[in-house]
Amino acid sequence: MILVTGSTGKVGLALIDALSAAGAPFKALAHSDASAQSLAAKGVQAVRGDLGDRVAYRAALGGVDRLFLLSSAPHGSELELPAIQDAKAAGVRHVVKLSALGTEADSSNPLFREHARVERALEESGLAFTILRPTFFMQNWVAFYSHAIKAGQPVYANAGSARLGWIDTRDIAAAAAAALTGAGHEGRIYDLTGPATFSYAEVAEKLSTLLDRKVAYVAVPDAAAYQAMTGMGMDPWYAYGMVVLNQGVRRGQADVTTGTVELVTGKPPRALGAFLQENLPAFK
Repeated sequence: MILVTGSTGKVGLALIDALSAAGAPFKALAHSDASAQSLAAKGVQAVRGDLGDRVAYRAALGGVDRLFLLSSAPHGSELELPAIQDAKAAGVRHVVKLSALGTEADSSNPLFREHARVERALEESGLAFTILRPTFFMQNWVAFYSHAIKAGQPVYANAGSARLGWIDTRDIAAAAAAALTGAGHEGRIYDLTGPATFSYAEVAEKLSTLLDRKVAYVAVPDAAAYQAMTGMGMDPWYAYGMVVLNQGVRRGQADVTTGTVELVTGKPPRALGAFLQENLPAFK
């Protein structure tokens, strides 16, 4: 039995679809009654609770031998480190953790250092583990930028003109499903990217062509990006992490492609152009 945490996010929902298609036995941890009801309506065994509620989480671990570990909290290690301890105590044998491409213990990015703490804890736990390190999600264009694009407004980011190996979250989920249901993934770290790299400006140009109207990208300074995020109520610690993330992008850290998605899943990663065409109604 598999337990999926982070079940209502971009990767979690895609993983639920992948596991359902594979006929794998699983249940999903749902952080709210509404989320649990939504999952149940899809035929998913949903368990009310989240990683911050250790009583509910421990109960959800009953009968589970494989865990997909994902927390969307800014200080993710505060939830994920105890989650690993509880999983081991409950008899879980294999943990698949969603991390991020570029994670290093001495990174200048506090978000990467959070991931690194959890990765190290997994390595030292004695549990079998697989770590997924994806790059930027294609789905971010719908989640974060579609409203502005619909309104004819520019896309703003402090990413300069650097390119990124955008990945579809369905490909991340496919890799997670393979690691959770198959053999030979123990002890591995998978760097996951799409098949090609594109800058924000190049993605905006692709959308301009598809929409037959101009979609503009504006490369903003770090200070402006930080002020915009904190001005919208984002935690300053997390906003700093996001700014530093794009500093890394400008240094070329995301301008990379790997063949790992195909290596793990047997299928090539989805192309950005196909994703934009599929989701075009979201931008109109």
